Amino acid sequence: MRGQIRSEILKLRTVWSSGVIVGIAVAVMIFLALLVAFLHPPAGHPVNALQPPRGSARWFDNVFSTLDVAQDLTLVLGILVVTGEYRHKTVTPTYLAEPRRGRVTTAKLMVSALGGLALAAVVGAAGLALGFVLVGAGDGTTGVMLDQFRAVIPGVLAAAGLFAVYGTGLGALVKNQVVAVVVGLGFSFVAEPVVEAIAPRVARFLPGYAAQALSGSAARGISRVIPLLTWWEGALALVAYGIVLGCAGTLTTLRADVT
Repeated sequence: MRGQIRSEILKLRTVWSSGVIVGIAVAVMIFLALLVAFLHPPAGHPVNALQPPRGSARWFDNVFSTLDVAQDLTLVLGILVVTGEYRHKTVTPTYLAEPRRGRVTTAKLMVSALGGLALAAVVGAAGLALGFVLVGAGDGTTGVMLDQFRAVIPGVLAAAGLFAVYGTGLGALVKNQVVAVVVGLGFSFVAEPVVEAIAPRVARFLPGYAAQALSGSAARGISRVIPLLTWWEGALALVAYGIVLGCAGTLTTLRADVT
């Protein structure tokens, strides 16, 4: 298994798509953070939850909430870990080297979690650097910024890592890269909000809201008010999604002949 994991890490580290996904995640995060940062009320305007005073704890909370963009990109990263091999026809030597496809899927799930953590760490570092740029060196609000960042980043890292596991399970089941990406993102951005509006108590068990419970973004006012799971329940839900989808993919599509 160690050799298989090292092989999957090498693949993830050397394919060009990994770098592209990281670059997109950082660029989108910076763009959104700048929008949030400069969306503050003019002098004399009443302060509200969406427009807190610049430099306040709530303001930094809103700015760092944009780190959650890493979550959606790790979903794509996890999908590509499996589907990329089928698209570029590298899956044949993978299965020749390790015919037990369950072990291949397990290694991919584990490496996807590491990849998700790494992507979120890069995005977090970029977000912290942007925070220093926004407040300026030596500014009195630096301590507030660091406190908020320390409160946010553990949940962001955990949610991103487990969302990548969910993406890998989805990729193992669907196998087609384009279809898997469309289904994964479409479910997160379209289907889940619809379920939330109709049955909010059901929506909390869906992958996106489970990740929000884990990252704490809903507690920071980023989500609508719905009865979310606790952080550990959200983590278990995401692990379950990844394992169940991965097992289903191994027992169905991944057992099919490779052409």
